[in-house]
Amino acid sequence: MADPASSAGETALLAIIPAYNEAPRIAAVIRGVLDLGLQVLVVDDGSRDQTARVASGAGATVLRRANGGKGTAIITGCRWAVGQGYRRVLLIDGDGQHDPREAPALIAAGAAGADLVIGRRCLHLGRQPLYRRGFNRLSSLLVTLAAGRRVLDSQSGFRLFDPRLLLSLPLSGRRYDLETEVCILTARAGLRVVEVPISVIYNDKVSGVHPLFDTLRFFRAVAMSVTRCRGSSRLAPFPAMATPAPAQPRTSAPVLIGTHLVPSSG
Repeated sequence: MADPASSAGETALLAIIPAYNEAPRIAAVIRGVLDLGLQVLVVDDGSRDQTARVASGAGATVLRRANGGKGTAIITGCRWAVGQGYRRVLLIDGDGQHDPREAPALIAAGAAGADLVIGRRCLHLGRQPLYRRGFNRLSSLLVTLAAGRRVLDSQSGFRLFDPRLLLSLPLSGRRYDLETEVCILTARAGLRVVEVPISVIYNDKVSGVHPLFDTLRFFRAVAMSVTRCRGSSRLAPFPAMATPAPAQPRTSAPVLIGTHLVPSSG
């Protein structure tokens, strides 16, 4: 299989997996991404289980941090990626509901010129509660109106983009709302957003989305995005890019705690 990073025309491509209490599922996700020839960074967002140890043992570099929400974990991962010289990141959830083998489709869309590629989930409607189906339709409508272009799945965690883009956006969300903000702000800045159909793997994972608080955060994210960005002039300058990161061996992956690298014992 060809190196996905090379086919994307980039000097480096890093997979980032934000994770919270995903010890039972994350190893399979990491192995699937490693099979694509990509390096993997897991941002452990204050897990109370063995997520960090399992991820390190599976071959990922692990950045551990206090719990701050999925959005802050994504930002942390993007900052690390920029500091290491990665020019594109593949964002994938650690709960096993995305198939890493579908990543080449996102990578190809990025190579074709998309600034933000979203894996649009083909959801099984029969498995969704009625209220969830109604919210998904309403959220798609609101995001489409706010973004000025059609966006069907603003909450998908399977994405490809330049990490410097995310760091240049006027984001305010820190949890799941950040993903919605990124969609709207990128489109409103005049950049190209593309959705690629992906499948969903149903497992025993219970959603971490709070039906009340995260719904309110979603509406806030839409409103804030409309007021914060009305064109590319509202984007901050891209952060400086470091020298592209060298390939790292898959064995004895380090665990990064704070600013110190600690050799993995797993």
